[in-house]
Amino acid sequence: MKIKNVLRTIRNLLTRKFYKNPNVLSDLDTINYLLKNKCSISRFGDGELSIIEGTSIGFQKANEELKNKMIEVSKANDKNFLVCIPDIFSPKTFNKNNLVDSDFIWWKKEKFRREFLWKKYFNKTDVLGDAFISRFYLRKNDKSKVEGYVKKLKQLWDKRDIIFVEGENSRLGYRNDLFDNANSTKRILCPASNAFDNYENILNSIKNNVQKHDLIILALGPTATVMAYDLYKIGFQAYDLGHIDVEYEWFKMKALKKEPILSKHVNECNSLGETKKEDLDKEYLDQIVDKLY
Repeated sequence: MKIKNVLRTIRNLLTRKFYKNPNVLSDLDTINYLLKNKCSISRFGDGELSIIEGTSIGFQKANEELKNKMIEVSKANDKNFLVCIPDIFSPKTFNKNNLVDSDFIWWKKEKFRREFLWKKYFNKTDVLGDAFISRFYLRKNDKSKVEGYVKKLKQLWDKRDIIFVEGENSRLGYRNDLFDNANSTKRILCPASNAFDNYENILNSIKNNVQKHDLIILALGPTATVMAYDLYKIGFQAYDLGHIDVEYEWFKMKALKKEPILSKHVNECNSLGETKKEDLDKEYLDQIVDKLY
């Protein structure tokens, strides 16, 4: 065993001795919590933890201000604002029976590599949601329950006026029925990469184009994680739900691996989703209230 792994093993053993496991709700319990408390959510994944470490990721360069905001959000402890992290600490859900091999192995390695950091930043919060709330299909072994899960998920925006704050080619709900139960849909389009560089412009656009009764759904990578919290503090309800539309598309396709999706940015497949304006539906174009790229 390499010296680095020996040191990590020792650190993990000490971490387990002095830190309790984070209290993470299941994905369904996370939805129920949101429905009951009508709160906002921010999600932390491996990319967000990399930003906290000061490391750039594929579509967001490292940024000290973003790092500090991330740490601030990680400490939020309010029933009206739910911080979500990957549910990798409960053997009941994080096991080979529930998850496809590739996902289980990847997250097992992630836990081994950075267990100390996950527990350092998220150990003291009373209740945490499951960041996989929007990763409901491809990683699951038993895909027979996904349709029922989606029906439950759709209750979150049922009969709501929603506004997507998304990357320019993300196109949440475009040409599918994931959000067909919403009352209305609008969009603010943002840069597909390094969105945090335009943070204040995006925030001001939301203030100018969104009503307090609207539901904001963010798909902007790490920027969404901190923006959901800032929006919550000024009276908006915001869900950080990146990848939700991609997972739904894979579900509808019955995909068994990550695949490109026509007209949509899928960063995990290096598919940018670039489409000529004349090829986009008029309904989609009419939903756009601002462009910030």
